Amino acid sequence: MTDESGSLLQGTAAPDEGGSGSREEPGATRRLRGPRRPRFRFSPVRLIAYVVLAVLVLAGAAAVTGWRPSIPNPFAERTIDRSSPAVLRSLEDLSEYHAGSAHLEVVVDLEDDSRWIPSALRGERTLFVGVGSVDAVVDFGALGEDAVVVSADRRAVTISLPAPTLSEPHLDLDKSYVVARQRGALDRVGGLFGGQSNDSELYKVASAKIGEAAQTDGQVIELAKTNTTAMLRGLLGALGFTDVTVNYATDPR
Repeated sequence: MTDESGSLLQGTAAPDEGGSGSREEPGATRRLRGPRRPRFRFSPVRLIAYVVLAVLVLAGAAAVTGWRPSIPNPFAERTIDRSSPAVLRSLEDLSEYHAGSAHLEVVVDLEDDSRWIPSALRGERTLFVGVGSVDAVVDFGALGEDAVVVSADRRAVTISLPAPTLSEPHLDLDKSYVVARQRGALDRVGGLFGGQSNDSELYKVASAKIGEAAQTDGQVIELAKTNTTAMLRGLLGALGFTDVTVNYATDPR
């Protein structure tokens, strides 16, 4: 340090270890040291207080602004699709007009058991609800040359069509479900080692029953005739025909 006259402050040196009390040599400069800064000491209580304060601040901000933190669930399940792309095998020309559709539901109760073994030990009984649909179609590809007869003035036309038929039943697997399944003790033990129930038989039985119900009811056949006649009359009426007659062959079944 310097005083007003600019001269350096000089002082005596501290006594040496031997206690001789010798002073510093003349002309030596003494440096003044400032006060020591207190060292930071880690306090767990203080750290916990800071964390609690930060949580309270975030909670208050979320309550005011409506913000909610989005924290991903590390245990969330995901589905990975590694299926190969579909391969086109063939193309088929369709000449059928789907004129009506019937939606049906059937309850299938199947039981598989052994003749000499009690059902409590060996056997399986399944209650299945099948939901599906059957379409009524008219095949225009089978029409012959005499199927369409036009009058001389081209105002009337008569069309002879085959009887509507039912398509293969379509089982809706998203809406079909197993209500209950009872298995014998031996079958349950076998399931622990990989023996699983095969529901393909349930699907076949449900589809067959849906088709039989649609055939027995017959309403979808009549609906197909009505819709096909309306479609042809609208189409041929736009071409100038005023009298359109549609006949259907008798169903051989």
